Amino acid sequence: MSQGNFKNMVILKNLPSNIVEEAIVILKSNKRVKRVEKIEKNRIVNNNENKKREKDYFIKEAELLISNYISNIEKRKKDKILINKKINKKYFKIRNYAIITSLIILVESIVILIK
Repeated sequence: MSQGNFKNMVILKNLPSNIVEEAIVILKSNKRVKRVEKIEKNRIVNNNENKKREKDYFIKEAELLISNYISNIEKRKKDKILINKKINKKYFKIRNYAIITSLIILVESIVILIK
């Protein structure tokens, strides 16, 4: 395989599963998505499809692990955005406090020098 094929691959190791030890996920090429659609996990199926799905336990397990992994990544991104907003808010408060105290000290020192 060439190096270009590896940029769309993700290897998941140390997964919390008794069956799957390692998963290799191959991503599609970058395409623009017009709107994001969520795939529903709870769909109504026939009894025949239930029997077929019981055989596909390994595939279900892998899908569940990958969806959990992706949701954890998205959660971390949201948490980072919230943390950055909090940090920026604290930064502006401290900056304003420093400016105000500097002005007060400057005015007091001018008053002391005038006397």
